[in-house]
Amino acid sequence: MTTPFTPETLGLRWGVSATTIRNMCNQGDLIHFRLGRLYRIPAAVVEEKEQCQTSASDVSEVAIASTGTKAASEDVISLRHAPERRQSRKR
Repeated sequence: MTTPFTPETLGLRWGVSATTIRNMCNQGDLIHFRLGRLYRIPAAVVEEKEQCQTSASDVSEVAIASTGTKAASEDVISLRHAPERRQSRKR
């Protein structure tokens, strides 16, 4: 039996912060269980999620290469630029 991941160890494995892992758990994107205040993510869930991510990216790369268009999973996010703030002068 493998030990479950903590948000910190899973964050290191996936290259994200522990807060991101906790947010994924709270939003229902990642199956987990709680021991008091502690989050634990089963290793089987992590392996399944990683397997799904790699197979989905393989499919989208093939679709892009064959048709020359973007895959449906690639959403475009439009960000607006905020003007820079002027610094006040101290007198």
